Amino acid sequence: MVYRLRGFLRISIAFAAVGLGTLLILAVAWVPLRARGARLGAWLATGLARFLTRLFRIQFTCPDADKIRGHTGLVLPNHLSYVDVVLLMSITPVRFVSMAELRSWPFVGWIALAIDTVFVNRGDKSSRQEARQQLARQDSYFPAIVLFPEGHISRTRDLLPFRYGAFEVAVNGRIPFLPCVFTYDPLPVVGWSDEPLLTALWRLAAYGEPIQAQLQVLRVVEPRADDDPKQLALQTRGAMTAVLRYTGHEEDVLEPDI
Repeated sequence: MVYRLRGFLRISIAFAAVGLGTLLILAVAWVPLRARGARLGAWLATGLARFLTRLFRIQFTCPDADKIRGHTGLVLPNHLSYVDVVLLMSITPVRFVSMAELRSWPFVGWIALAIDTVFVNRGDKSSRQEARQQLARQDSYFPAIVLFPEGHISRTRDLLPFRYGAFEVAVNGRIPFLPCVFTYDPLPVVGWSDEPLLTALWRLAAYGEPIQAQLQVLRVVEPRADDDPKQLALQTRGAMTAVLRYTGHEEDVLEPDI
């Protein structure tokens, strides 16, 4: 009974906050003013994300958050949960490359449009090409653009194969990118697979303990004109896999001194 009441209360508050936040974001979407390089609506989205993080008791840490705040380029995280997007937005205003279906979602889709999301249908070659062109035509890469190289949420902690289109864009445009690695404990509570989003959200809302979430930021990669995008994707995936596998157990692969 308690978990049902908790879940209903959190979801009700979340829906009200998202509804109000959407109205405010849309109200200022036309305003040309920027604060610290980001549109006013983007800062409102960041405030909303921080509120939702606290509401669902997600204890989020990102030791190198300033790297993301000051980054001009692409951010390439692994993708474990729908919560990934909220946590990234809670750090600082960012933009996203997202699935095309999101555009038609009420509230969430409207917010995505207002913060300059690039939409792509990954099953459509022409849509993928258009998304690459949109990324290449950007006047500025600040705020940073978040692109999940796996393409969709993984059902396990392990990384899925990377799509290397983002790396082609980075190499062709000499765009710096920042690999990042999410971890969650417990992961099953925030996971999302073949189920309605509301089902996954209810599982999180009804959960009684804090969720531990961490984002580890790797070093910035500065692509060269002669880099092979496929090789760059493989190297990046290897580095991110090592972080996932050995975080907290560095002694398995590293020894001190010479």
